[in-house]
Amino acid sequence: MNRKSGFTLVELMVVAIIVGILMSIVIPIMLGNKRKAMATEGQTGLGVIRSAMQVYKVDNGHYPESEVGKTMNNVTVLIIKAGDLDGVYFKTDGYRLTAVTASNYLLTATGYTNDTFGQTVTLDSDGNWGGTML
Repeated sequence: MNRKSGFTLVELMVVAIIVGILMSIVIPIMLGNKRKAMATEGQTGLGVIRSAMQVYKVDNGHYPESEVGKTMNNVTVLIIKAGDLDGVYFKTDGYRLTAVTASNYLLTATGYTNDTFGQTVTLDSDGNWGGTML
């Protein structure tokens, strides 16, 4: 008896179907994790700025109203320098003091890569997160 070894067409089709089903489950999960990583980077940068804002308020009794609308590259009263907040999806000049009064503020981080361009993460003085990425 002369038997050839190998897989039948049916066995190969079953394996291809199983791989396809697994990929249809794994790919959306991985894309969701990437989006969470992008948002987390923005939140981390905003947390650093929040800490600097709190230090400023303790030292001066109010938030830096004169810095409203400025990006972190142009804010001179905080301890954050150009490049300090640079990451994979957000750069220091993408972090902005969107609104600042003596008693509250709104911080905004805007992404700069193809994946995050125009996407935002926001943080206000009460600790509320927002933006298009969350």
